[in-house]
Amino acid sequence: MNKRNSRNILFISLSQLGMAFSFNFLMVFIPFYIHSISPYSPRETLIWVGLIMGSASFMAAVTSTFWGSLASRFTPKKIYMRGLLSHAVLILLMAFVTNLPLLLAIRVLQGALGGISTVGLIIVSSSSSRESATADMGFFQNSITMGQLLGPPVGAFAASMLGYKGTFVSASALVFITLVFCSLYVREVPQKPGQRSGRGKQALSTKTLFAWGVCFAATVQLMFLPGVLPNVFGTFGIEPDIALRWSGVFVMSYTATAMIGTYLLCRLAPRIGSVKLIICAGTLGILMQSLLSVSPGISSFVVIRVVQTALIASVLPLIISLFASDLSGKVIGFLNSGRFAGNAMGPIIGTSVLAFTGLNWVYLFISGLSILALVGFAFSFSDKEYGSEPKP
Repeated sequence: MNKRNSRNILFISLSQLGMAFSFNFLMVFIPFYIHSISPYSPRETLIWVGLIMGSASFMAAVTSTFWGSLASRFTPKKIYMRGLLSHAVLILLMAFVTNLPLLLAIRVLQGALGGISTVGLIIVSSSSSRESATADMGFFQNSITMGQLLGPPVGAFAASMLGYKGTFVSASALVFITLVFCSLYVREVPQKPGQRSGRGKQALSTKTLFAWGVCFAATVQLMFLPGVLPNVFGTFGIEPDIALRWSGVFVMSYTATAMIGTYLLCRLAPRIGSVKLIICAGTLGILMQSLLSVSPGISSFVVIRVVQTALIASVLPLIISLFASDLSGKVIGFLNSGRFAGNAMGPIIGTSVLAFTGLNWVYLFISGLSILALVGFAFSFSDKEYGSEPKP
């Protein structure tokens, strides 16, 4: 049985908070930065904005499994440290780039390195005890969510005060500070028997495929709304200037409840069983997603959404905790790629379905996608493996 290393868990999670904060810190003003340096027409510039904004998440989804397998060949701490250093350098380079193809290339490279969160998950998993694994994964996930919550408002303020170049430099400095603290306080996790040779659960089993599907669908539920939020407010007859003022508060509110739900449900998992809790939370989250289509007003819409995110956000750490004993890191990397894919596809699915149908079909389409993934997950885990029952 593993002996819990609370220092590793704390500093790796805080480093992910810093990374998520820096990424979202940049995302809020990068579109404005692109428009300010673009030599292209407004229509062509919009295409560049989409490519530059979305490329990192797509590349992270593709490379996440690779980072997981890499941790079985080299010591995870060294990989993690070098990944943090690379991010700090790439963010700093953005401050001096005025060429959009070069900026896109940096974002692609940044996305390829984004898979170091998989290595962070492996370190947290290896540093947890069996009893604390679910709670520790929840803390790791909540640290990322906290960074996503705080990054945009602080980034917008920093850009207005420091200018684009100063904001890039400050974001790079923050990542470098997390690197220093991890270097000082994170201990290398011990190699387990079979880890270096890559033995362990196979990444592409039926269970992991359906678990990946649930991770993907849950992240789509969490990420689709901002892209269609102007249309949501318009449906309820809210003026654009008022909608703009309240949209940030709304997003922050349901992000906060996602953190609260993750904390509470991950604490509850040892008593109920992770698989049962995933199925219950996932089912209720899908129900809330569907109820968005019949919401009579903005107040009820907000209430439904904050309850939905409180339920569905916990699914990600709960699923990853089921595979915390993975020796090779491939399974954790594969599951983490589902989160990155959901980050990339959530806004695309929402806006694409809306472009051809209506908002109600957006909510129901995502519900249907989630039902397919959850039903497959429930059947594949019906043999009561992986902590489907509470542990004595």
